[in-house]
Amino acid sequence: MDQLMTAMDNMREQLDKSQREMEQMRSEIADLRTQLAQAHAGEAPEQAATDLQSSVQQLQEQSAILQSEVKQHDQTKVESLSKYPVRISGMLLFTSLLNSSNVDNVDLAIIATPQYGNQPQGSLSATARQTILGLEASGPSLWGARSSADISVDFFGGIPYADYATSSGLLRLRTAHAGLDWSHRSLLASFDRPLISPLQPTSFLSVGEPALAWSGNLWTWSPQLEFKDSSLLANKKLGIDAGLIDVPAPGPPPSHALRAASPSEQSHQPGYETRLTSSIPIGDRAIEIGAGGYYSRQAYEDDHHLDAWAGTLDWKIPFTQHLELSGEFYRGRSIGGLGGGAFKDYAPFADDTIQRGLNAEGGWGQFKIKMTRSLETNFAFGVDNAFAGDLRGSDVEFENNDYMNLARNRTGFANVILRPKTYLLFSAEYRNIYSWPISGQSNSNQSLGLAAGYLF
Repeated sequence: MDQLMTAMDNMREQLDKSQREMEQMRSEIADLRTQLAQAHAGEAPEQAATDLQSSVQQLQEQSAILQSEVKQHDQTKVESLSKYPVRISGMLLFTSLLNSSNVDNVDLAIIATPQYGNQPQGSLSATARQTILGLEASGPSLWGARSSADISVDFFGGIPYADYATSSGLLRLRTAHAGLDWSHRSLLASFDRPLISPLQPTSFLSVGEPALAWSGNLWTWSPQLEFKDSSLLANKKLGIDAGLIDVPAPGPPPSHALRAASPSEQSHQPGYETRLTSSIPIGDRAIEIGAGGYYSRQAYEDDHHLDAWAGTLDWKIPFTQHLELSGEFYRGRSIGGLGGGAFKDYAPFADDTIQRGLNAEGGWGQFKIKMTRSLETNFAFGVDNAFAGDLRGSDVEFENNDYMNLARNRTGFANVILRPKTYLLFSAEYRNIYSWPISGQSNSNQSLGLAAGYLF
């Protein structure tokens, strides 16, 4: 029994010792856990500090970039009296034209003229007169509409009387707009091409006057007041444009510097124009068709009046993403002020006591091929035809002025346009002009042109 009791006491001591060792181990494990937690807690601020330092460096870099951009903006910004932004735009355009025969303008041939005497035929010219400068401004909202304005000028207003000035020109107003735009309506005061003739062919050799001007393209820039509405139908695929126009006198201006009132202005009322448009969706594209009408009252001596009118049809048909057909057609009377009718509103006759309006018709068409995003080619043809029956026997039949005795003008061209960058372009163009006088043989001219432009 004594030995058994002794063995049991020894076992109790061993168990107590083992218990104490286990508690000591638990305490050591707890201490290790505390130390590890403290160690990890020290690493988190270090990582946070590292991340914060990296973010500060990035902010400093972004701030430096923004400061650089602000400095660049300060160097190039346009100051205006108002707080609203103004942007400069334009195109520096250099053109060169090789003409095979005589033309009215060696820098931009419109009609072919006959040879006089022993004068040499043709010419080779180069100019930068078709360079364009523009200003665009956006203003405050008014009556829920966004206001904006723009103006563009070029140097095609004439040759100054100065030495060494063959490639320079006088500053000339091209177009101007000031308008209010709502979601589906707009009100616009403009100096631009007629509302009934919104499209134009593509050419960088013809910028001083649009391509096919006086060959089927009604283009003359005129003061207008326009109202546009595209909300006639729920699907917004039908629109109407209406406007008032101050039609200029036809043909080149007189030699003196003062502007005389045109027959339309002497009637004490503006011209009226309207155009209906329709958009027909086909897949991801849309066919656009428009029909327009124009009327103007013209006043002449002895209280005689003449009713000028025109009807137009225009279209733009994208067959694919790379092929497009566009063009216009017109039929009218006394439309010399719009850019048709062979520069004339009427043909005078010696035995007439009143002016008879000159009937005319014409138009143009263009086929555009977009081969790549930066390369395209265009083929266009246009004709302006004054009715021969209204011209034969008139006082201008044997007129020496090449514009006044013109009966029909036809132009065709083909060009290639390369735009390797959005701000850089190159173009080569072939053009053929046939001009018919009221009587006699036609005059023709073939030309090759090159253009290089920088857009900004």
